[in-house]
Amino acid sequence: MNYTNLFEDTFSQGLGMLTSCAATHGDPFLYTNLSGDIGGVNQLLLNFFGKQEISSISPLEQWLHPQGLELSYILSKSGEYRGKAIANTKTYEVVIRTEVLVIGDEFVVAIVLRDTSALERALLAERYFERFKKKLLTNISHEFRTPMNAIIGFVDLLRSSPLSSWQQEYIEMAGKSASSMMRNIENLLELMQVEGGGIHTNIQPFRPFDVYENFSMQFNEMLDAKEIRWSVLIDPRLPLEIMGDQDKILTILRNLVQNAIKFTPQSGQVLLEILILKQEHNKIEVEYAVSDTGIGIESGRMRTLLRPFSSAWENQRRGQDGMGVGLSLSHKYIDMMQSHLMLASEVGRGSRFSFRISHEIHDHSHLNTIEAKKIAFYSHDLHSTQTLLLEKYLDLFKLKVIELSSLVNPQLNFCDVLLIDVPHLSASQVESLKATYPHLQIVAVLDAQSKEKEGYLRKTVEAIIMAPFLPSTLHKTFSMLGKTVLKEELLPVESVCEETIENAKILVAEDNPINLRLLETILRQHNFQVIAVDNGQKAVDAYLKEPFDLVLMDIDMPVMDGLTANRLIKEIDKRDNRGFTPVIALTAHALIGDRERIIRAGLDAHLAKPIDKNFLLQTIDRYLQLTYQKRKILGV
Repeated sequence: MNYTNLFEDTFSQGLGMLTSCAATHGDPFLYTNLSGDIGGVNQLLLNFFGKQEISSISPLEQWLHPQGLELSYILSKSGEYRGKAIANTKTYEVVIRTEVLVIGDEFVVAIVLRDTSALERALLAERYFERFKKKLLTNISHEFRTPMNAIIGFVDLLRSSPLSSWQQEYIEMAGKSASSMMRNIENLLELMQVEGGGIHTNIQPFRPFDVYENFSMQFNEMLDAKEIRWSVLIDPRLPLEIMGDQDKILTILRNLVQNAIKFTPQSGQVLLEILILKQEHNKIEVEYAVSDTGIGIESGRMRTLLRPFSSAWENQRRGQDGMGVGLSLSHKYIDMMQSHLMLASEVGRGSRFSFRISHEIHDHSHLNTIEAKKIAFYSHDLHSTQTLLLEKYLDLFKLKVIELSSLVNPQLNFCDVLLIDVPHLSASQVESLKATYPHLQIVAVLDAQSKEKEGYLRKTVEAIIMAPFLPSTLHKTFSMLGKTVLKEELLPVESVCEETIENAKILVAEDNPINLRLLETILRQHNFQVIAVDNGQKAVDAYLKEPFDLVLMDIDMPVMDGLTANRLIKEIDKRDNRGFTPVIALTAHALIGDRERIIRAGLDAHLAKPIDKNFLLQTIDRYLQLTYQKRKILGV
């Protein structure tokens, strides 16, 4: 049978679609019988081989190789296959599409070849580019964070050194510029990750009180510089563990808080709220909100506010720093978590950004119920933010409170506790109240600006509540109130704990000599015993010789990396029955996903460079207390 003459007839026999597809895409096309003998081709196939006629084309089995299949198989079954075609000593990746038809008494196999070599090369290049981009982002992040850690850290140390007024001014400006540069770099790198599709939600269990209370302490420097009053309302009804993407939520809140501080004038106010809106059996809906008394946002700008870099020019015009990517990044993260960023703003009065996240409950436990007490509350200003927040906390704790208009009040005879919030509370006032109401336990409420009063007031009052108010601190205070030996119980325990923590022995592993010197300086200034090494192997060797209370571990180090060193340290603890020793990663690996990877590898916590000195010390303090508690339970 002459297959070449069948070319026109095949359209009427059902090959029209196949040949049309080949013609449309400019693909080589041929006919064979079931044995693979070529009967007809189009000009594109001849061009593919650089031939003038069919007879000069080698047999099908010599140049067409379906992937993992016999050639006879694809000639007998219609379908689409992948394979290779060899032409002019070059190998091409191809898609082979076959259609087996019966024409008259003969079987005809129509084959279309689509060259995918260019596509494969493009996909290979894309994969290479993605790997290159990821490595580039990682390297940029690491190479920026490592020196910035030293710059910001030593600037912070210089602040507490004896300097002239103009030197102090220079240091303040250098510190602000370095912090601003670091925030811009972090946001830009994360936005690049998001735009490249390299970031996805990572839902893990976390403890909201630990996470959110620690977060609330990270802005002291920015707040103090502008004398801004910082208020926090974290719902004490939150479960002890919930599911969520902790890192993304904190990034969003950090950007919102930093923006609020930036656009709030001197002596303004910024409020962080984390409140349960709705609770079902296994889920809670939480609203996260940041409010300020800043300049507000004009309605015309709200439509473009979330576009990357849209605020950069406005920031420059106002003399503010920032590239305008923080809100755009936050919006993308909120969208990933299937929520929306909401905004209410009034020019000249401030703004409120909020979003809502639905969390599954991982641990239904709550803060223990506080024993009911009769509490009186006196404030010099019942409408102040501080008073309203404290009253809200008391309400959430389900504690009934009597508001007093005067401290000379017969109702105090029937109360157990008096909360007193006055700007100039003195020890003599407290003594006078105690003489009049000897059964009354007095709790002083102080704002951040009154911290210097804490020392002398602690000798006369039963407890002190310091703004910003945090649920775990309030819970501890209110739970202890009512015990007649409150003061005698608390003070010795605190002093012993502080002494023990100050003398703790800490092992530091850090290969960068400048950052190592910085860490040694900070820790020794706070009376810690420090052993410093510059690689993971030396860290393990030092740990074998003697036990430590805590380890600060860099991740990328020569000889032995921090992940391997941590694993060996944990094995030493287990083998020698040393009890719990926390190993905290202190690393420039701080892109999205790095924290999870490092925690999964067995480290107890992750701190990203550049390190905030206060946050570092708070983290060390928290883990040392946990260490001593666990060792006491184990009897180690």
